[in-house]
Amino acid sequence: MKLKMLELVPKDIKFIVGAEISSTYRNQEYHITAYNCNPDNNKLKETCQYNIKQKEDYNRIIVEDVKKIVKLEDISDYYSYQYDKKRGGWTSLNYLIDKKVVGNMKEYFEIISASDKKLVFKEPLEAIRSIKESGGYPFLAHPAAYLKGEKLPKDILDEWKDFGICGIECYSPYLNNIEDAEYYVNYCRENNLMISAGSDCHGSFSDRQIGIPRVRLSEIRLDFI
Repeated sequence: MKLKMLELVPKDIKFIVGAEISSTYRNQEYHITAYNCNPDNNKLKETCQYNIKQKEDYNRIIVEDVKKIVKLEDISDYYSYQYDKKRGGWTSLNYLIDKKVVGNMKEYFEIISASDKKLVFKEPLEAIRSIKESGGYPFLAHPAAYLKGEKLPKDILDEWKDFGICGIECYSPYLNNIEDAEYYVNYCRENNLMISAGSDCHGSFSDRQIGIPRVRLSEIRLDFI
């Protein structure tokens, strides 16, 4: 897959190889963005493959649970279900949208809230170590997303710093207001961490758009570029 993607990039376009890796922290899913990593690194591949397997198993379990909750008559087609990856999202979400069980991501999370199944990924320390072993730079992604827009307390940021992050995605669409970004920017400056920005746009299944929030290059710090 890596070679296929690289072959599609025009020669005059500069790019950074990266990935977004899920981790389980305090019984919640947190994301780590890995910049300038080597996708052929065995440790990084093992981490990604583990997470993919966890997600695939969880997708299947969720669909089986939803079958009972909303009384879907037949889900046998799920096991061979394919969808256009340009849509974004994940398998169970797209399947339930196509089955007209849910209309969007919000309805998806509302219906699966009845399930007691938990999705567990690698712990942050292990995921971060695998990124660094591949030569990459791990960032705590969109910190405003985890407490419904509220700023992450300093003790949590300190713990992530101790895990080994190289930076924080200070600017993201999850901020309650753009001024909250300064809280994370100041933390990065005080702790010599890099500063990134992201739209978290993953396709048409959400209303997040590429380029939002708008950030000037002078407001970010990516030492590896």
